[in-house]
Amino acid sequence: MRDIICRPLTLLFQKSLSEGVVPSDWKHANITPIFKKGDRSNLSNYRPISLTCITGKVMEAIIKEKMVDYLDSNNILRDSQHGFRRGRSCLTNLLEFFEEATQEVDDKKAYDVIYLDFQKAFDVVPHKRLLLKLKATGILGTVATWIDNWLTDRKQRVVIRGTMSQWACVHSGVPQGSILGPLLFLIYINDIDTNIYSKLMKFADDTKVGEVADTELAAQQLQRDLDLISDWADTWQMKFNIDKCKVLHVGSRNIKYRYFMGPTEIKVANYEKDLGVYLDASMSHSRQCGEAIKKANRMLGYISRCVEFKSREAMLRLYNSLVRPHLEYCVQVWSPYLKKDIAALEKV
Repeated sequence: MRDIICRPLTLLFQKSLSEGVVPSDWKHANITPIFKKGDRSNLSNYRPISLTCITGKVMEAIIKEKMVDYLDSNNILRDSQHGFRRGRSCLTNLLEFFEEATQEVDDKKAYDVIYLDFQKAFDVVPHKRLLLKLKATGILGTVATWIDNWLTDRKQRVVIRGTMSQWACVHSGVPQGSILGPLLFLIYINDIDTNIYSKLMKFADDTKVGEVADTELAAQQLQRDLDLISDWADTWQMKFNIDKCKVLHVGSRNIKYRYFMGPTEIKVANYEKDLGVYLDASMSHSRQCGEAIKKANRMLGYISRCVEFKSREAMLRLYNSLVRPHLEYCVQVWSPYLKKDIAALEKV
């Protein structure tokens, strides 16, 4: 079968790229909403899962591979971005950021971390401005033309238990469920940290900014950086959900400076979930330990109730595949040091 379809697919892909034309079926998506948690009548509590044409995804993967090689060889994507990149992950993001924050706190300095929340980040990227970013990056010619056509006249519909809605046109955003979409988003927000003095870290759209804040002058520098980020968002038509942006005041000598995004004050949090790892103002990992234990015990309960064959070998495999990941996720960052936390983890 592979030998039969390889030749026609190759010709199709070559023609699509050389002419800069994408078949319409490749630009259609079926959206299935998956419930997350909370009120089922609230649409924001559903995650849209987008299904697109497999053949189109293969073409996207080819385009993406060439783009990534170009971006990496020219060091275009900034080191602050850890999402969807080779050799980078949630762990590398957290280790780099926590190392700086911990060092400052160990030196008896206060440290402020501001967590920024893009509002519908992937869905609101303006196509024309995205194409400008691609041009500025050096992505030109047939690839740029192909991406332009790929973004144009896209449609989607909702599918629930075989029932389909009418097709709706998509006028902005990087396509959900696509291979190429995440990379285009990285390119779009790549320069958000231009002229930023503070430590800015990104994992796709998850963005945080941190800086020493033991004096008002130091905190004002962080505020100036927030102003630059806010200006960037206005220029490139991206919005922050201010209600979900949070500031974490770390360190016992923290002056607890008040920060603003535009005219709105950023709310203070006692703790924040950073890429799945809880960080609190005391830099203690007890909350993270507790959450990991809770998830692991919940999974153990599922296993004990659902598994009929409880041989030692089967249970060990289930434990290693379903329970241990909760206890070991990014443990290099939050490795427990308090006796009570260590003892609690060892009981699982």
